[in-house]
Amino acid sequence: MNPPIYVFSGAWFAVMAFLCLVGLGLYLVGRRLDWSGKGRLLVGAAIANLVCFVLYMVGLATQSSFPAHVIYNMPLQLCSLVTFMLIPAIVLRSVALRGFCYFIGCLAGFLALFSPATGIEGVGVFTPLAIGFFGSHGLNVVIGALIAALGLYQPTYKEAWLTLLRFVALALVMATVNFGLRMTFAPQANYFYFFDPEGAEILVALHNAVKLPVVYLAPVLPLAAAALLGQAALYRGSSRLATRFSRRPPAAAA
Repeated sequence: MNPPIYVFSGAWFAVMAFLCLVGLGLYLVGRRLDWSGKGRLLVGAAIANLVCFVLYMVGLATQSSFPAHVIYNMPLQLCSLVTFMLIPAIVLRSVALRGFCYFIGCLAGFLALFSPATGIEGVGVFTPLAIGFFGSHGLNVVIGALIAALGLYQPTYKEAWLTLLRFVALALVMATVNFGLRMTFAPQANYFYFFDPEGAEILVALHNAVKLPVVYLAPVLPLAAAALLGQAALYRGSSRLATRFSRRPPAAAA
């Protein structure tokens, strides 16, 4: 059987459950390892993510009705950049890169899983396109979260703001790249979805409200700020809860 996958379908929930189990399994293994062992574990997961990314590109080229999307996804789309950023972030112990993977990688990957672009939904769940797309974006979320959960990075409110500034700087660079490509040899260039939401429902809603390319993404900035601060708050709250439980004395024997 190879059921088609649609958001909130049975196949989609099964994939989400599998990704959660992968994340939980990696966490349970990683929490028992030392710092270097945790790094090696996450590098291994990041390599698996690259394999999924290759499958995603193969699927776009062979299954999608938009094969040109291959050149618009490798490697300059936001989630693609995060996929390639994971190994350097872990190996180089870069706070900035790890922060980007935790804050932006988790957020962008999460949104992509719930709002994929046109051509992703409806394909068989066991096809290269589905495995590649959901595997790559899902592992972006899983690995980004584990970087923090395993103690390799400690998100703070300050880091959330700094990461937002880095994201804005990257978006400005990509806007320049987009305009340059569209004026030369790639008139369909659409990195970061500046000109077309390409069927991603969340971006479609913004596009329908504003109806202007580039400008329709303006509400993303305050929404992203709120989300990143929420991620910092989530980490802070879960860390306090974990500390409280770790300090609780063991129950007396009956």
